[in-house]
Amino acid sequence: MDRFGEKVICNPKIKLKKGKIYPLIDIDKITPGYKKVKNESMIEYTGKSGAKFQNHDILFARITPCLENGKVAITDISSQNGIGSTELFVFRGIDGVSDTDYIYYLLRMKHIKQLAANSMTGASGRQRADLNFIKKIKWDFPKIDKQKQIVSILSKYDSLIETNNKRIKILEQMAEELYKEWFVRFRFPGHENAEFKNGKPISWKQERLEEFGITLDSGSRPSGGIDNSIKEGVPSIGAESVRALGEFDYEGVKLIPEDYYSKLRRGKNTGEDILVYKDGAYIGKVTIFMNGFPYKRFAVNEHVFLLNANNKLFQYYLYFTLHMPEYFALMQNLNRNAAQPGLSKPDMKRIKILVPESSLVHSFNVVIKPILDEIFKLSSEKKILQKQRDLLLPRLMSGKLEV
Repeated sequence: MDRFGEKVICNPKIKLKKGKIYPLIDIDKITPGYKKVKNESMIEYTGKSGAKFQNHDILFARITPCLENGKVAITDISSQNGIGSTELFVFRGIDGVSDTDYIYYLLRMKHIKQLAANSMTGASGRQRADLNFIKKIKWDFPKIDKQKQIVSILSKYDSLIETNNKRIKILEQMAEELYKEWFVRFRFPGHENAEFKNGKPISWKQERLEEFGITLDSGSRPSGGIDNSIKEGVPSIGAESVRALGEFDYEGVKLIPEDYYSKLRRGKNTGEDILVYKDGAYIGKVTIFMNGFPYKRFAVNEHVFLLNANNKLFQYYLYFTLHMPEYFALMQNLNRNAAQPGLSKPDMKRIKILVPESSLVHSFNVVIKPILDEIFKLSSEKKILQKQRDLLLPRLMSGKLEV
């Protein structure tokens, strides 16, 4: 058996120049289950500490709960070197000894992830893994050719998943641009003949959400908390369960007993429910469940609002409106609680939106629904690919399944 530190370069030394601009990857940009992570921003290096890495290095979360949630990825950046959060370890293969992609898949294994999590020390809620302990983890590394063969199989799944992600991103951009074209720039069908005042159509109304007509439910935490060991019950949906549009983390769902369920605000799963995150780092983030949501009933926990337009015709319009950056910023600014950041129901209901004519919203739905359906279809296909890859991964890595 080999020790991890003997076969892997851990936190390799990389020199960055002060004053130079480098790609930045924070820990929140890493999505569990996605192999690659790209930089979305650049930063000037000032000499402060951080995870320094090269292109195609592995970033591995060292803090709870990011480590347990599987935040590990291979960098895909726009230049040779980059910098990331201090809460990341950097790993790299050794030429002729270990393959970086193989190490990535090794770190994806539950067994290895659990060993790393067991090394954590520090205050509750801010515990960090011990790199010296991780270096001592034992694993029987196969020859480099065998490593590359295993990688070639698993990488095919990740390539298909990445292709789906790109298609989904294009569709999301199409949907958002359509919304902006019609309802922000006001270049909707027939705008040439519409009357405007102060740059807005005269026939459109400015209304608070409570005037517009919404159902707004919020959850609460069951007394005694949630027992994570239960195997049957009703799913409790919160900020940690839902990611981007069409991205639902089934493993992140917590089950609650039936007697708890009767005490909580309950989602009826209309098929197109909107979730608004109302506290912590997620304030103002919005997502929507489509028909692919697997649960006929669920509870929402204390971290989210469940939002529905009383007039279902406006449900997509309401989602895209609240999804816009200016509304995210507005909800962030509405936080009045310094100790525990959060949105209140009254503040949420007082948010104003521009309400177009029903006929225009109907036309918008006709165009937008096929795009959203395709996004959720691709997301479902992606989940199947992820599941197949995750079933193969431990069998290939352990040698139970021959290449």
